Amino acid sequence: MNLISAKIFSVIILSFVLNNTAFAQENRNKIFDEYLNQYIQIKNIPSISAGLLRNDKIIWLKSAGMADIENNVPASKSSLYRIASISKPITAVAVLQLWERGLISLDTDARAYLPNFPVKKYKFTVRQLLNHTSGIRNYREGEFDSKKFYATTDDALKLLAYDSLMFEPGTKYAYTTLGYTLLAAIVEKVSKTSFEDYLKNNIFLPSGMESTRIDKQREIILNRVKGYEKNAERKIVNAPLADLSIKVAGGGYLSTANDLLLFSKALMENRLLKQSTLEMMLRKSKLSNGKDIDYGLGFSLTFENDSLKYFSHNGAGTGFSTMLLIDPKLKIASVHLINIRDRNLGEPAKDILGMSISDSIIKPTKTLSDVLMKTYSSTGIDSTNKMLNHIYSNEQNVYTLNENEAVFFADDLIELKKIPDAITYLKDVIKLYPKSFRVMTALADTYLKDNNSGLALKYYRLASQIDNTNSRVNNLIKKLSSK
Repeated sequence: MNLISAKIFSVIILSFVLNNTAFAQENRNKIFDEYLNQYIQIKNIPSISAGLLRNDKIIWLKSAGMADIENNVPASKSSLYRIASISKPITAVAVLQLWERGLISLDTDARAYLPNFPVKKYKFTVRQLLNHTSGIRNYREGEFDSKKFYATTDDALKLLAYDSLMFEPGTKYAYTTLGYTLLAAIVEKVSKTSFEDYLKNNIFLPSGMESTRIDKQREIILNRVKGYEKNAERKIVNAPLADLSIKVAGGGYLSTANDLLLFSKALMENRLLKQSTLEMMLRKSKLSNGKDIDYGLGFSLTFENDSLKYFSHNGAGTGFSTMLLIDPKLKIASVHLINIRDRNLGEPAKDILGMSISDSIIKPTKTLSDVLMKTYSSTGIDSTNKMLNHIYSNEQNVYTLNENEAVFFADDLIELKKIPDAITYLKDVIKLYPKSFRVMTALADTYLKDNNSGLALKYYRLASQIDNTNSRVNNLIKKLSSK
């Protein structure tokens, strides 16, 4: 074969390989599309937007369902979802950028950057704020869906200013979105600019994130998606109004699947942080007693055989559920954004990433409460219990089945004031989970709501035989025994 023939042959082979690769990816994308279409139907949710990045390229983006049900607006790639706690890694990157520039120390008293924040019993560090070991509290009643507008970061910080720390910093891990408000205030003090402007100029623009922005409740924001939840009858309803100015840094941003994948790409390409800084960000945090926790500086960490498998962050905001997942070895990132907060939503981003690296096909599972409520509404509790037992006997692989999922339907019945039916239902659930502390206490609690202290005491005692360390149950046993 002469030189010209060899070159032509090489071109033909390369073209064949590229065409086959493109064909394989096209087929894989069809599988992802089908997964998303099944997901939205099986889970009965308003919409989902998802995407996949591989080898520094976004290879798949898909949106399905309704961004706004009332106004019949379909979800699209431009739809802006509340990303909830995926905001935390973004804030963490901002803090670590300033650390790289020598403007922030991670291990000195955080109050060095917040002189107006009152002195506490213990000092806490910037690192402890990042990894949720600072002792700063999380939400109190009503704060998760707060309606109050805070005009500035300092205004929001006043909410926490005079609260005591929950524990000595470094001794425990206690997840706190509100703790990240202190980090936003530190960024503002050190950078001498607003938190919003800092993120825009140092993270969003360098990453190509053209859509990401603060979720300002009072402003008109094009393409903003509406949030939903399900009521006790398992019907989709509007999520309550929430003003996110209480928690911008920890859960107050809007974004798209495309933008979050671009953020992941910039992070993996070391355009936002040095490689050594990213590695520090992804190391397990250590408590003062030497115990490791699977949370780094702004990311949750998943390990396999002591090797980092992926880093991620979930989000659960008012009316929204989200996840960003990054595999650093394979250079893959996946994301999902859903405009409902509900039980048993699973982890579509993880399913999509898993299907992208194998030949497996994952099917979404049905939600037990949805099917049971449909049966209950039409034919009553006896038929519901028959359906429950049929599912456990014949359709276990079609549903997500565990003791919590089973008890959730009882909670729905209780909220609907159907307490006798909840008791009837839980009696059958106990047959499925005879050694479950969760189920036993659920039945005891339901008897207590029904003013049957005798049977409540019986089942609290049975629960205590399974786990005698629960202080609430032990106190109820003492209280009911003394009557």
